[in-house]
Amino acid sequence: MGKVLITGATGFIGANLARALVDDHEVYLLLRSRKHAWRIADILDRVQVADADLLDAKGLATALRRMRPECIFHLAAYGAYPRTQTDAQSIFSTNIRGTFNLLQAARGVDYRCFVNTGSSSEYGIKSRPMRESDLLEPNTLYGISKAAATMLCAHEAREQGRPIVTLRPFSAYGYYEEPFRLVPSVILRCLGGEDVPLSSGEQKRDYVFIEDIVEAYRKAMLLKSPRGDVFNLGSGKDVSVREVATAIHALARGKGRLLFGKMRRAAFDTASCWKADTKKTAKVLGWKSRTALKDGLQKTIRWFRENKAMYGQ
Repeated sequence: MGKVLITGATGFIGANLARALVDDHEVYLLLRSRKHAWRIADILDRVQVADADLLDAKGLATALRRMRPECIFHLAAYGAYPRTQTDAQSIFSTNIRGTFNLLQAARGVDYRCFVNTGSSSEYGIKSRPMRESDLLEPNTLYGISKAAATMLCAHEAREQGRPIVTLRPFSAYGYYEEPFRLVPSVILRCLGGEDVPLSSGEQKRDYVFIEDIVEAYRKAMLLKSPRGDVFNLGSGKDVSVREVATAIHALARGKGRLLFGKMRRAAFDTASCWKADTKKTAKVLGWKSRTALKDGLQKTIRWFRENKAMYGQ
């Protein structure tokens, strides 16, 4: 058992990671507030909580010196949800300044791994599977900020000789996801017997089940002397919104209709290639997505059916 620190533990991936590690690690969570801690409410008595803000450099340094974590998992971010997180100042301050402050604070700690969380949004639109060595051409402010944060981490790793790695998840889905995201929104409407309004449905994404994502974070803890490496977390397959929604509707035995074309497509969405090249991840990290989309959706539907009350149903 070792000490691990998680930032962003109230979010989708962070909460699943915290829940996965709490049984065999001493888990510390960096929380600015407990207002949105519904995903981890039942494990708060099993973790150590530091009330600290990534934008408070002094307080952050004090908190890390007190905790002295062996592994740091940085998942705190703002702007991943473009329909609800739109404030540009918050995007840049949280994702860039917050990451910089955490890296600086961690200089006072002899950690053995620092795992930064990137995003496939850093790449922008490509015509082939996205490689870690590709030129970053983000087409959103969020993507720009995450690319900058990844570069900060790589610079710190090289200049200070620190064991830092960045994981770039593609479209993660599964337990505790935000209700307005594609997979949970379709599931919840299907379970409620409602019609499901959707965009035209041709947009494509590389969907990765949350259990596989968590396993990648576990493997990142075991890397030998990483120095700013970046690894894609994807299945290597891109699937359209139409295909995903249709599969959920069938698996959940939805009674309502799938209403394609009722919602506007996001400006950054693409019907062309949006999938990960995972050769480097498989070779160096020893990880690949193992859960087939149908199997992951079945598990997710089962979980939402059992936990509808969390979503007000």
